[in-house]
Amino acid sequence: MTLPHTADLIIEAWGGDEAACAEEAACALIEICVTGEPDPVSGFTIKNIHAGRSRDLIEAVLDEVLFELDTSDLAPVAAQLEPLADRGFELRLAQAPRDAVAQTGAAPKAIVMLALEPNERDRTVRCRFIVDV
Repeated sequence: MTLPHTADLIIEAWGGDEAACAEEAACALIEICVTGEPDPVSGFTIKNIHAGRSRDLIEAVLDEVLFELDTSDLAPVAAQLEPLADRGFELRLAQAPRDAVAQTGAAPKAIVMLALEPNERDRTVRCRFIVDV
């Protein structure tokens, strides 16, 4: 879900736990920036993420997506987060050549976390963040 915000965009994502919420947040960030299909030749960018707190995990995932959107010759078009044996996570960003994707919005410059809300009643975790464009 997106909410209006002056000159920026607020994204809210949710999932069954912090990792699922982080994955949904990453996919939402990618979706507001580019659209395209993964390229089998380009493959994936893989990052290992270790975070102590739930909020740190979501911020670390969003920072990696933002970094790839800003610096890579390839564009991330999908994100997947897998747990590792050492309680860390592997972030897999499916890539596509820049000329094979369509830019769907202004280039993001920064992420500002607004809220992280575990909800025990419906067993979800929600996060809300500003995408500074």
